Amino acid sequence: MPVTQSLPRLICFPYAGGSWHAFAPWQAALQGQLEVVAPELPGRGHRIGDAPFSRLPALIDWLLDELDAQLADDFSLWGHSMGALLAYEVARALERRGRRAPRHLFVTGALPPRHPRHAELYHSLDDDELIAKLAAMNGTPPEVLQDRELMQILLPFVRADFAVCETYAWDPREAALRMPITAIGGDRDPDIAIDLLHGWRDCTRAGVRVLSMSGDHFFLREHVAALAEVFTRTLARPQQLATA
Repeated sequence: MPVTQSLPRLICFPYAGGSWHAFAPWQAALQGQLEVVAPELPGRGHRIGDAPFSRLPALIDWLLDELDAQLADDFSLWGHSMGALLAYEVARALERRGRRAPRHLFVTGALPPRHPRHAELYHSLDDDELIAKLAAMNGTPPEVLQDRELMQILLPFVRADFAVCETYAWDPREAALRMPITAIGGDRDPDIAIDLLHGWRDCTRAGVRVLSMSGDHFFLREHVAALAEVFTRTLARPQQLATA
């Protein structure tokens, strides 16, 4: 049965190696304004015993089942990095199946789907090489990376997450989305220039707004209040965005 809803719902998807905990600051910042929902993906947190998905289609099917009750009424999707790809493909799947579509799609720290995420395949690297890549991305605390026992627990789902992204192939023949997109990037992200975010225009017929915030690939951690304001202002009432 649908979940009774009194606030607009924002469903959040994490970056590679991330969990629902990544969105705890927004659950607090948006309390009373938006309902923040963040599913825990298999292989981490309380689902550490579940095998992680390494291919996107199976993960999207799982998310549609997991979030079935929340994908109703007034909801929008937000994903960061890998999570942006998940949010986009969940929206695509809902439209393809004739189900209710999200009101808005927020993508942060994410290249448009037509662009490969990495020039090399991170999921094929050995453990030491993968840990070095994670250190360079500045998304994992150094003390975690240096804990070999802990990394042996984390690396399987981190590797699987990278495989999800790196084996993905965008199909431009599928119809563009019907909802607007807000794409936000860090002005010091070494892999994603802000200008590239305009490529999200290929993904929707409803317009794209591109915003820049100070920081690297994980700029979102420095801008909890600013992002919360973007979400609340955008979702305060339905709106159409002019194409950027």
